Amino acid sequence: MFLYYFMEKEVKALSLSLEHRKKQYRTIYETLDRKPRIYVKDVARRLGVDPRTASRRMIEAYDLGIVSKSQVRKRSHANTKEYVYFVRCEYPHGMYQEYSERMDVIYHAVTGGFADLWIISKERIDIEGDVLIEGPRSDYYTAFAPNHSWDAAIQIMNRKAEEFNPDDYSPKGIIKTHWNEITEWDIEDELLYRYFKYNLRKPFTPVMKEYLISNGKIYKWLNRLSECCTVSVRYFPEGASAYDPYLLMFETDYEDFIIDLFSELPTSSFFFKVADKLFMYANVDRYSLRRMGLNMSDVSQLHIPLLVDDLLKKGILRRGVDSLVKYSCSKDF
Repeated sequence: MFLYYFMEKEVKALSLSLEHRKKQYRTIYETLDRKPRIYVKDVARRLGVDPRTASRRMIEAYDLGIVSKSQVRKRSHANTKEYVYFVRCEYPHGMYQEYSERMDVIYHAVTGGFADLWIISKERIDIEGDVLIEGPRSDYYTAFAPNHSWDAAIQIMNRKAEEFNPDDYSPKGIIKTHWNEITEWDIEDELLYRYFKYNLRKPFTPVMKEYLISNGKIYKWLNRLSECCTVSVRYFPEGASAYDPYLLMFETDYEDFIIDLFSELPTSSFFFKVADKLFMYANVDRYSLRRMGLNMSDVSQLHIPLLVDDLLKKGILRRGVDSLVKYSCSKDF
């Protein structure tokens, strides 16, 4: 009896500890979202712990895939422009291998859905296959992940879709483009971008030593970072591996409403435009977009396809399709 009581207390203590840590991970996300290079001592103050414990919690949040490291991406200026292609092709896996060797391709993925390949390049390139969509991309916009459950998100989204009145819609211009503007960008800016691209919290010393870049130049680059780049920190309550990566494409006259609507998802989605198409990259709850062995009653659990259908019926969307991102490659330039 005593052993059972002791074990029950231990289980409750572990459960409370896990719940407490999850709250700390959320605080870390919210803190880094506001100030990506905040000092660990300041994170510790917000968590109410010592700096060493705060540092451990941050590492845990990264390792568990709950909080991403602060990442940097170029804005869409004429001299930092990137080009996006969505392609239908017969042999996507072989083409994926080919593009892995190309230095002008900075990202490519094999997808299953409206396209077979998703390619991002530094310059316009010739693509084999049927190019469905192509053009310079806009700036990226990363949504702040609300602190609510997946079920709560779906309820909120369904209510917003139901209450939407086209006559009350006023564009906000959330997605920005700078295709006809030039930004200050030299070789040192490019080297710093490549160094900090996947982790803005990296220390200065390695890049200063390797490229003989001054401390002053780094601070200047950081101070004007918001002018030439977007910075994002993403959040996944159960860890990124618990969700399926999807790319959704929308055609709509109510772009900002769609962004606002899908920003209710509790994982951090990001948005961009190519031509007149709005794209959303989302890490989706596995039961919300697909499920094996569905019977007729289970179809109601495919929340996002049903929501897209509703948006199409209401005329809020002209088109809405998706692709599962099977695997991808990002390069350090």
